[in-house]
Amino acid sequence: MTAQQGPRSTTTRRQLFSVAAVTAMAAAASEDSAHADEERAVSDDVPVYTNPLLAGVTENFADPTIIRGRDGCWYAYATNGPRFPGDERQLMMITRSSDLLDWEWVGPVFTSETMPTYDGKPADANRQFWAPEIAYVAGRYVLYYSYVVESPGEPWRVVAAATADHPAGPWTDTGEVVVGNETWEVRPGVTEIRNNIDPDLLTAPDGTRYLYYGSVQGGVRVVRLSHDGLRAEGDPVQLTDAHRYEAAYVLHRDGRYHLMLSVIGGCCAGAASAYPIMVGRAEDPMGPFVDRDGVPLAGPTGGGTPVLAPNGNRWVSTGHNAVATDLSGQDWIVSHAIDRAAPYVEGRENARHLVLTRLDWIDGWPVGNAGAGVPDGPEPGPRTAAALADAFEGDLAAWDVPEGWRIRSEAAGGYVHSTGDGSLVSHAVLTRDSRVRGAVRLEAGDGGRAGIVVGASGRKGVSTWIDRNRGQLVVESDMGRHRVHGSAPLPDSFDYDTWHEIQVEVNGGRFHAEVSESGQYDPVAELDTALPPGAAAGPVALSAEGTGADFDDVTAAPYRVLDARPVPLPEVGDLDPDLSTDFADGIGPGWSWTGDPAATTGEGGLRFVIPSATLIERRRPDGGDIPSLLLRDMPAGAWTAETTVTIPFGDTIPYGWPQAGLIAHGTDEDWAALAYTTRESRRFTAFARQVPPPDAGEAVYGHAALGPSRDTMHLRLHHTVAGNGEHRYRAALSLDGEVWQWHGTRTLPAGPQPRVGLFAMDHAESDDHPLSAAFDGFRVYR
Repeated sequence: MTAQQGPRSTTTRRQLFSVAAVTAMAAAASEDSAHADEERAVSDDVPVYTNPLLAGVTENFADPTIIRGRDGCWYAYATNGPRFPGDERQLMMITRSSDLLDWEWVGPVFTSETMPTYDGKPADANRQFWAPEIAYVAGRYVLYYSYVVESPGEPWRVVAAATADHPAGPWTDTGEVVVGNETWEVRPGVTEIRNNIDPDLLTAPDGTRYLYYGSVQGGVRVVRLSHDGLRAEGDPVQLTDAHRYEAAYVLHRDGRYHLMLSVIGGCCAGAASAYPIMVGRAEDPMGPFVDRDGVPLAGPTGGGTPVLAPNGNRWVSTGHNAVATDLSGQDWIVSHAIDRAAPYVEGRENARHLVLTRLDWIDGWPVGNAGAGVPDGPEPGPRTAAALADAFEGDLAAWDVPEGWRIRSEAAGGYVHSTGDGSLVSHAVLTRDSRVRGAVRLEAGDGGRAGIVVGASGRKGVSTWIDRNRGQLVVESDMGRHRVHGSAPLPDSFDYDTWHEIQVEVNGGRFHAEVSESGQYDPVAELDTALPPGAAAGPVALSAEGTGADFDDVTAAPYRVLDARPVPLPEVGDLDPDLSTDFADGIGPGWSWTGDPAATTGEGGLRFVIPSATLIERRRPDGGDIPSLLLRDMPAGAWTAETTVTIPFGDTIPYGWPQAGLIAHGTDEDWAALAYTTRESRRFTAFARQVPPPDAGEAVYGHAALGPSRDTMHLRLHHTVAGNGEHRYRAALSLDGEVWQWHGTRTLPAGPQPRVGLFAMDHAESDDHPLSAAFDGFRVYR
């Protein structure tokens, strides 16, 4: 299908470089991505890319989702919004790439004539279409999306769906919601409409479909869906509490379900954004999900293990992700990010760019770029060069063609059809570890099987079959005798006459096979077995027995997945007694208040009565009071500031946003802070940033709601100076002062070093119950 061309052409972001060039570029990259050059080197040419990916195509591509179509291209979709300054709003966006690096504009999902309007609101209501999720479901493409209308009357926040025969569309809305309006209890006796946005679909091995959804108001939930994926069935299950997470994305890997989530508070705050990605995993798709330390993600003090966070380079708002796998088997985080040096498309419309980050699996957990964050400089990119890549849009010149095989076409493009028994054998020959994948569909009827053979030479080869007779995914070797290596059951609901993707990986003596609807990390059957040396070497073949069958988008590429080592954590150093204090004898030398003294000292440390005054400019629109901060000068170079703060929230529901912790203070408009806090009954640590206003308006604030938490929190800020002179502050949290979890980085401008210290603020005056914040000291390590 020909692309719908937009007014601006694509800009090339991909180049091919030799090993020497890759090594040189890696050495010249920023300090955030310069670790472990030897891990980046590869034995053959590798594409190199630089974020963002859509330069010249669009400056705005928020909340991306991605799928590989059967035409050999990946398709990415995004929230509605303008592409460039002055452009009209696109009603969700579609772009396309053959290599995950060079992208072209396809068009909007809806037009003003085709967009849904069945919400019951006036024709001119402000309808928003956010955060799409793309899937191939029961023989057609389904695009789930957030359908939001805020006024007039009751808000409309639902998950809806559109369907198409091709990932480029045209898309037709189903005309009814998948998940409708729901309510949640903010506090006893107070309810609101839930923020039912950010859908994500998963199909489990038993064929059951699940939809994950939810956001700030009400938290993240999961509900079972009908087999066609268009109706919720049964009651939803709560996975996280409110005010913590959104943008669920679930991967089924190694028998566990990995729930990736973006931390709320800073998706869309310009240069003050954060939006890190966290993860928990579970044995069941409906949870409970726990982090690496076994802390549940659910509940008012929920945990989470970091995956990807701002690292101090130009990229912030690094969340709302999907995952794509290149042809060699390497996973990639596809997310948006904001360039903090140019954060807006126009006005205060955030420019959320499409960025790519390698996804590593370290000790069974997903980690972005081995912990180095979104890369900013040239990086080794996805491998999409293949020994064999055929979407059957032309002829069969790459194959030995027996009788009964021919190319056909349908709305989604061309494919190759077999009328019965036989094999289509490729000219391409595999000589080393490989990843082979392709789409397979059996003709309607009874019995038969179809699949992919690797090492298909004479009586030699390993076959992976979708076997309708046995209702199984079957792996067999053929070396003069049949020897079944393994089988795995297919779900009872498996639709043999719709497209499914078979994926085979040969890595050393390991042979992994799986089948899914579209290769999106939700296999319905998979198995592993051992192979003798050379068993999978040779041509690739497409085979059918006892049935006609169709095949499409077949690729075979060298297996290349980086065995990454985690980036070293910050070195804290030794305690500096001259800069540390327990406040037992007063605030001591070097400290000063920015206003009147606001805390008492003594054997119990430093104690604030948390005031209603706040530094957050948007929370004092009428020029309210600013809290007095206790600050000191800090030494040049690297150091770590640490404190322990206790706020006895207990089971209360305080008013306002009471918080206390560490702060790096440039000015009252320009600061970063790490503070234990609460919203209603939900507890977390806010890693916050306020930046001066980009226009005549108020300063811009954003935070990341980190956890787990308890009423006594141990906090650290690790300071370094970047090559451009900027001051970087990386956050760490601990529940016991012994085991620390490191998070992302906030950045303050180059120049004199901001003063650092302690603060408390933002407890509503209307609350009749005073709150105190007690600090047991301030410690500096160098």
